[in-house]
Amino acid sequence: MFPEGEPRPRLTGTAGGEPKYQAIYRDLLARIEAGDVAAGQPLPSQRELADHYGVSLMTVRQALQRLGGEGRIEQRHGLGTFVAGPPVIPYQLNSLGSLAEELAEQGIDLETVLLGVRRGPAPAPVPAQLGLGPRDEVTVIERLRVVGGTPVIHQLSYLPPALAANLGSDAGLDEEELKRTPLYRLIEERGGVTPSWATEAIKPVVLSEEQARLLEQPAGGAALMSERVTYDVDDRPVLADRAIMCASQVVFTTRRQAPERPAVALRLDHPTP
Repeated sequence: MFPEGEPRPRLTGTAGGEPKYQAIYRDLLARIEAGDVAAGQPLPSQRELADHYGVSLMTVRQALQRLGGEGRIEQRHGLGTFVAGPPVIPYQLNSLGSLAEELAEQGIDLETVLLGVRRGPAPAPVPAQLGLGPRDEVTVIERLRVVGGTPVIHQLSYLPPALAANLGSDAGLDEEELKRTPLYRLIEERGGVTPSWATEAIKPVVLSEEQARLLEQPAGGAALMSERVTYDVDDRPVLADRAIMCASQVVFTTRRQAPERPAVALRLDHPTP
């Protein structure tokens, strides 16, 4: 991290009387952002940092505490301090609900960036999944899901025309409201349709140039694509989703439960007297 022969930085007399720990924080942050130490790699020990900057261990710990509070580093018990990797979000497979609300319950702040709402034809097999003809138009909602300033999911949602019309505008949705309110909630409260269950298939893909640009990843990198179709209580399809997720930033979670075993009747080979 510190090139051989690099002179020890002078932390005395910093501009505006800046505390030493703040100067160390800025220097370490600049090195992390410049890639001097990669995500998942360890920082020098606290003693090595103190010797390099010519300060006490307490001063170094103050700088590391701020980096940790911003999610830039993480402490691993018995191993040391490591540069934090990209944010990882838990993707639950055993529930049907708003991703933003699910993450909020776990203390994770998800930002939704609305990229556009438009009407037009849908790619195959979306029309068949929604029970539409191949020439029927749908309302397309394009969103980018962002965690900690890092885009992690690019999502396209397809609404059938009748339901989209019930939600309000000519395009089917009010963009400002969509920024504030989860789509499932809008479908239920404004569209009068209750999402009840869904099918979902997840498969590995590689990022196209456009997807890579949106997710700030290299083109051709590993990704996962979720294809979900949501149905109402009457088993009618109401929504189709296509979501591209960075493979390194999503972990799938579910709950598995042992099947109920049939009761075993007690057998007495020798009747009691």
